[in-house]
Amino acid sequence: MKIKVLLFAFFMSFALSLPALAEVKDFGKFKVDVPAGWTAKDDDGTVIIAAADNSAVITITAGDNDGTSIEELAKQVSAELKGSAPKLEDDTYIFTFKNENGVDSHGFVSGDAKQFALVTITGEHSDTEKILNSLEEN
Repeated sequence: MKIKVLLFAFFMSFALSLPALAEVKDFGKFKVDVPAGWTAKDDDGTVIIAAADNSAVITITAGDNDGTSIEELAKQVSAELKGSAPKLEDDTYIFTFKNENGVDSHGFVSGDAKQFALVTITGEHSDTEKILNSLEEN
């Protein structure tokens, strides 16, 4: 009996030390892994993924493009957010801006003449990179 209790305690301590698993959420045009403790909701076409402690927020908008160049689209979005001039890096236009609370944020615009994706990141969290790397087009 003592061995069973020790084994149970060992496996429970091992299970509790494992990182929290992410849940794959499908939002129609894309899917993304949302780690335990984060929330994800679709707010009229923009998915908002937020850390439980509000240290970071990621927004993802994917939509149809009317033929506007991605460079022009990035300039328009950056201007609306009062951001920096977008710079091209690996087929993605990147700019910085301050959100409505004055927090430094980053914007990323990519796509083509038919569709686009806009991702913004506000704040910092160790899970942010994992979330972005899991982003997959449907």
